[in-house]
Amino acid sequence: MNDLKTRETTKSMRSKYKKKDAPIWQRKLVLFLGVLSGATLLLFAVWAVTLLIDWARVDDCLDKGGSYDYELGECDFERNHVVPKD
Repeated sequence: MNDLKTRETTKSMRSKYKKKDAPIWQRKLVLFLGVLSGATLLLFAVWAVTLLIDWARVDDCLDKGGSYDYELGECDFERNHVVPKD
């Protein structure tokens, strides 16, 4: 009797998973969560690149010996500018 249960359990564990076994709402949920995760990662990447570009612009100005004017968004070689506090 115990041997029969073991064979049935082993047989059911070896059977392949079929997509059709999952209900349609589960497949739609997985698709929705995948799209949502992808969109979130894309927005985060765009935000990070934007910050990196701004940081690189300021760093390039300072490396050339200038002072970055944060209000106008440009490099100034004549005056020193204070970094604004957030």
